[in-house]
Amino acid sequence: MRNAIIIGKEPDIALWAASRTDPGLRTERAFMTARYFFDVTDIKLYLKTHTTVSGIQRASLEVIRECVKRAGAEQVRLCLWDPRTRQYKALRADFFADMKGLDVDALGYLLYSKPLRSIKNTPPVLARYRSRPVKYHIYRMIAHIQAWRKNESYFAKRGSSLAEWQAGPPTSNQSKAAADLPDKSQETVSEIIQPGDQIIVLGAAWGMSGLDSHLQELHDEHGAEISIQVYDLIPLVMTQHLANAFALEFYRWLEKSTYYSSRYFACSENTRRDLERFMADIGRTRPITVIPLARQLEQAPVSKPSTSLKANAQELQKIPMGTLNKTKLPYVLVVGTLESRKNLWRLVQAWDRLTQETDLDMPRLILAGRRGWYNDDLMDWMDASGNLRGWVQFVESPTDEELAYLYRHCLFTATVSLYEGWGLPIGESLGFGKTAVVADNSSMPEVGGDLVEYCDANSITSIAKACRRLIADPEHRRALEGKIAQAELRGWDDVAADYVVALEKDE
Repeated sequence: MRNAIIIGKEPDIALWAASRTDPGLRTERAFMTARYFFDVTDIKLYLKTHTTVSGIQRASLEVIRECVKRAGAEQVRLCLWDPRTRQYKALRADFFADMKGLDVDALGYLLYSKPLRSIKNTPPVLARYRSRPVKYHIYRMIAHIQAWRKNESYFAKRGSSLAEWQAGPPTSNQSKAAADLPDKSQETVSEIIQPGDQIIVLGAAWGMSGLDSHLQELHDEHGAEISIQVYDLIPLVMTQHLANAFALEFYRWLEKSTYYSSRYFACSENTRRDLERFMADIGRTRPITVIPLARQLEQAPVSKPSTSLKANAQELQKIPMGTLNKTKLPYVLVVGTLESRKNLWRLVQAWDRLTQETDLDMPRLILAGRRGWYNDDLMDWMDASGNLRGWVQFVESPTDEELAYLYRHCLFTATVSLYEGWGLPIGESLGFGKTAVVADNSSMPEVGGDLVEYCDANSITSIAKACRRLIADPEHRRALEGKIAQAELRGWDDVAADYVVALEKDE
């Protein structure tokens, strides 16, 4: 690992800088082991409104856990940006040393000055309001009224039951012993960081007021090595699909980051190319390390429905009745925010054409995700056509359990975006053993490989042709599923290991 020169208690920046070019200065007596400081501000913000971690947040936590495992908890700190004091606060990472799975309750306790309502002690009906006290109490009263009326359907639609509500949360987990909770003591990063220590920002950092100036200070005055993760440059390369202010704000952040960053992480070769193009425009270069993301939704996804009757019955208990009703017929799944860049208007146009082919046994199309922006034309059409005469269904803001269920039981998935930085739904689909119709642009071929059916995102005819092949030719679909079953799919543990190796090589 990189070592940093320490003279007394104060870092000697000049000596540290000289040591980078003069190996003769590097002696065991002059150096101490560098530490890793991981920014987890985005995870804190995410947990405010979510009860689970997935995707990017999961990757960040796995990287931290792997780093603790390999370097030791003493060498790792978690950083939280405090907009009030405009300082990074550091938390100890001992919690990760023995963590089994991802304990979101403990994470919430660690990252918030006041612990969030425990997930384990929150009824499923109220889970989405866990961190919103006013709404929690309002909907708790509503649930009590529905229970008094014995309205079983109210609870079934929310993935629960009247009996579960009446039983209440398990009393054995009402509180954790103090010894089981992570250490919440905080230190100011600028007071403890030493030359050569690494600050790693894996989440979305742009838009946090004052953070750029602080990172510049930590780099210039404290000798910190700063690595920045860039998932995509969509605000710059697809500006027509975002609010105008986003593009300029993102550009300014990315330009500023080149002054204090030691290097960038990119999640795909396509993102690396975009980042290199940006640097060429501003006349500045920085090293870029490409670390692809995973092809999984969870750590150990189930690629197909269980053969156990009990397991299948238990799975259904967690799925809202409304979602079950939409999946009782064969369907093709689309996962992601319902925004214009996802190209859903063309996909639904293709579906409209296919439903008019009398010789084709068509499945439904299910769009699973929260509503986004610049999609009014699609939603107006859905309203006017009765969701394309019932052929299109929506599952808004699905839970992890719903999403896993939707993946397991679909015929295949479709990701026909005009642009992606990576394409998590493609990898998640493969993780569940399902092939996909995928647009052949940006990073998506890096994820899909030879395991999916490709199309031209700008052609309704091409999208329809690719979907038709997977619908009309089940043998071809099963052949692709067979290839997926034989493939070695990249997991989040692989992603984490690659990050740690890259950080160690930089030392």
